[in-house]
Amino acid sequence: MATVITSTALSPSDDAGSAIGYAASAGSACLQQAGLTPADVDVLINVGVYRDSNISEPSVAALIQKRIGINLDYLHDIDRQAAFSFDLMNGACGVLNAVQAGGSLLAVSSARRVLVVSADTHPSMDPTRAGTAEFPYASTGAALLLERSDDARGFGRVHHRSLPGAHGVNGYIPLNEAGSEGRNTIAVDRDGGVLERMLDLAVDSVHGALAAEYGTDAAAAPAAALDRTLLITSQPSPDFASRLAKRLGLASDAAVTVEGVKGDPHTSALAYGFRQAQDAGRLAGHDRLLFLAVGAGLSSAASLYDLTGDAEGAAR
Repeated sequence: MATVITSTALSPSDDAGSAIGYAASAGSACLQQAGLTPADVDVLINVGVYRDSNISEPSVAALIQKRIGINLDYLHDIDRQAAFSFDLMNGACGVLNAVQAGGSLLAVSSARRVLVVSADTHPSMDPTRAGTAEFPYASTGAALLLERSDDARGFGRVHHRSLPGAHGVNGYIPLNEAGSEGRNTIAVDRDGGVLERMLDLAVDSVHGALAAEYGTDAAAAPAAALDRTLLITSQPSPDFASRLAKRLGLASDAAVTVEGVKGDPHTSALAYGFRQAQDAGRLAGHDRLLFLAVGAGLSSAASLYDLTGDAEGAAR
């Protein structure tokens, strides 16, 4: 048994510019597509980083839970079913951290369904300030519904890597400059050459994941080991996915490039890549997906996702 994605939804940017609104609308759409109601969710995990008005308290996950209407007054519900929500912030890698945490809850039957939501926005909630040189992230959101599969389909182990040295990307509030506008202010600094460092880490992460799953021979020949595997990656630049595919010796269409979004989808990138590949019919002809995220730290997370349930075919 493994953790499987049973529904996904995207929340394209609109004039509202609210990360809470994006995450809630994506989460609600995700449940509707699965034929479920908010009462069917046991755990909600929010992995968004850049929030409305730089909110720090209360937990943004709780605000999203309230907006969706997930078991708000369980003591008075007929079945008295409670729901738990929490924030898990690790930038672009956060969604795979949520898969790891949610998978553990599903494995021990602490939950039947885990809803992972993501959204980022400029704290001013002005969509025109998103996807710019000053704030490179898209103003958008997404959701994934996780459940347990009855076979080998779904996520495998989540593998982590990190690089020593500078963080590469820093998001912060410049207090000396913000003045009374701190609620509407954010600065994002990217070190020179950070994209090359991210690509280096991404390649290393793929090699490490293949070695852990299939042995050192697979890591030494990633192109062969990744036959019939579609790469779904974070998107720190518009050409990141295609450049990674080239570095691994894969065809450019072996990796998904997110389209139709102004800026880096950041915490929503993997959900966007999965959903857009699914809608375009690109999952057909593949046995596996390789979810790979690289973000500030520099840190990475990677997980192979079995589409077939054929454990013997996983290493083909």
